[in-house]
Amino acid sequence: MWKWMTALCLAGSIVFAADSGVSTFEFEEGSVTAIQDAPGGMALSIFSGGDAAAMKRRASKGRIPSSFNVFLIQKNGKRILVDAGNGGRKGTLMKKLQNLGIAPDQIDAVLLTHMHGDHIGGLLTADNKAAFPKAAVYIAEKEHGYWARQKNSAIAQQVLRVYRKRLHVFPFNSSVSEGISARDAVGHTPGHTIFEFGKIRFIGDLIHGAALQFADPAVCAVYDMNRNQAVAVRRRVLENAAENKELLAGGHLPYPGIGTVRKNADGTMTFVPLRTDSGTKRQR
Repeated sequence: MWKWMTALCLAGSIVFAADSGVSTFEFEEGSVTAIQDAPGGMALSIFSGGDAAAMKRRASKGRIPSSFNVFLIQKNGKRILVDAGNGGRKGTLMKKLQNLGIAPDQIDAVLLTHMHGDHIGGLLTADNKAAFPKAAVYIAEKEHGYWARQKNSAIAQQVLRVYRKRLHVFPFNSSVSEGISARDAVGHTPGHTIFEFGKIRFIGDLIHGAALQFADPAVCAVYDMNRNQAVAVRRRVLENAAENKELLAGGHLPYPGIGTVRKNADGTMTFVPLRTDSGTKRQR
């Protein structure tokens, strides 16, 4: 199955571009739509831990290509978001879901990789109500426990209040929805989570600057709360992806934010995004 799927991925024939910043990839497990909630780049100055000269060479005018991505999984008639984007004026998730013909009350679940504002802001409306009124929200026990104690994080506290009746708190290594499994990726935050869907790994904020961190996983962004843990899980996930031909889908990987990992002769890694410039639009 995977050889068949990989061949299609590399050829680009399972991809269609539905809208600017919206691309859907069809797999045997179901479809995954990459939605660019907002474009973005990251300043080189927020990264450290690698060779300074090498990092500078990989930057363009002091910036590292990045993005703010949300992923929509569709399987068995269910619509599941992985993270919810920025919300507010910056986020475009709601508009792009509308362009796909999906209303907020048609989202069945939201899986949170972690609770930083650019991943949970889209859960709230402008008047701090539930943006997805029927969605169950899934969050790891460790992540929930940490943010529930952070009274100075207004957005996290508001999300936990608004969705309290539909909040599902899970342990690592458990199945959360439609065969999607949750794995320990602690380091970026105390409960940072990777979700597995077939051969796809939704890695949240494992990578902030692909141009830097695939080449040298020891490089960290200032947002990594535990650098040692973040580096260890980054090395492990990249090695596994390269060896096992897994697809990575990341919140800040350059759009479309989903692709394969190639291991180079010198031991460094390279991210190879799936193509979005070929294929035909599927009739819905």
